[in-house]
Amino acid sequence: MKIDFSLNGKKVSIDTLPEKRLIDVIREDFGLMTTKNACYSGECGSCTVQLEGRIVPACQIPIFTVRAKRIVTIEGFMGTEKYLDIINAFNDIKCIPCPFCFTGKILAVDSLIDNHRTPDTSDIMALLSDHSCSCTSVSKFIEGVRMAYHNREFRGELLK
Repeated sequence: MKIDFSLNGKKVSIDTLPEKRLIDVIREDFGLMTTKNACYSGECGSCTVQLEGRIVPACQIPIFTVRAKRIVTIEGFMGTEKYLDIINAFNDIKCIPCPFCFTGKILAVDSLIDNHRTPDTSDIMALLSDHSCSCTSVSKFIEGVRMAYHNREFRGELLK
């Protein structure tokens, strides 16, 4: 089955089995290896991508459902100012998620900042509960999210 969609801002087309999972297409067919395929149950957060601006576990998405949709992986997100807002905040406080959960946590922080006026502690804790890795200190992570929010606010990129 031929499926056309946008991947990291580029129109792409693939001829594949319709039930193939998005995570496998991203990794095997497009060679984007930063997004991990750890649990195949949608619970660990390491395969997180943005689908039409929402974060989703790519291991749970059949490829046929992404026809004509926008997908952003961490590789595509890394080239943005929004990424720099987040990574600079976490670097400043020395709280970088490990390679297992980096993708999921960074994309989830972006979504959280985009969708909340000011993320509060309960919003951030809910975000963390979607990721099974506990490599980062909860208090440091909360501080990093708040700092990333302020970085984006400083650039004038927040919802008014």
